[in-house]
Amino acid sequence: WSTKTGAQLLRALAPHFRPGSYDLVRKNCNSFSDCALYYLLRARLESRFSALERMGQRASLEMLQRFTKGMYVPNQEAADYRTEDVIESLDRLGDADPEIPGADSGSGFAAGMRAALCAGARVTVVGLKSAEHLNGQGAQIVRFNAVNGRWEAMVNASGEVKAFRAENLRPAGELIFEPGDKAKIHGLKTQTGQALNGIECEILGYLHDVSRYEVRIGNDTKALKGENLQTCPD
Repeated sequence: WSTKTGAQLLRALAPHFRPGSYDLVRKNCNSFSDCALYYLLRARLESRFSALERMGQRASLEMLQRFTKGMYVPNQEAADYRTEDVIESLDRLGDADPEIPGADSGSGFAAGMRAALCAGARVTVVGLKSAEHLNGQGAQIVRFNAVNGRWEAMVNASGEVKAFRAENLRPAGELIFEPGDKAKIHGLKTQTGQALNGIECEILGYLHDVSRYEVRIGNDTKALKGENLQTCPD
């Protein structure tokens, strides 16, 4: 058994396993399991469970695509990932309680954390370039495809099941921002958070694992709920 909690595990590994960084060969479920085991129990995943991806890492891209019938596409977000780097980071953390940048009382990050993407979740499609007609449409997630790292969702209007990257989905009903957008903070209730109300910030991205927008305020970054952001007038 472990003295660490699930919330601590999430905070410790979230910086290393960002949404959209999955790769079937280089950064997959076994990569996460290995790091999670080490954080919780200081044990490593038995090598026999990762034999297939070790073979894949030695194989050529052409061979991998033949083996997966063209479904495997390398994810550049995982190009620099090394499990041993994460293990070293966890060693440095030791028994200290992990924190995520911006996860203070002003961010509203720690309370009520939930994953934005999961089977059955209702979402809105955003940011597509090759299928712009789908942007703004509602959909419901059916499953996660571990082979290509995409979320498969049924589009409400057509009933078709399409495959989407995590960055192209947002929880249904949330105000949609894109990286680079400007927003104004409002509605924070804590004493620290109230000091941020009315301040303009820049959207850096969306953190699907905790349903928050990562924003820049001056030289600091915070993680805020969509309900605590307003669009800035032009």
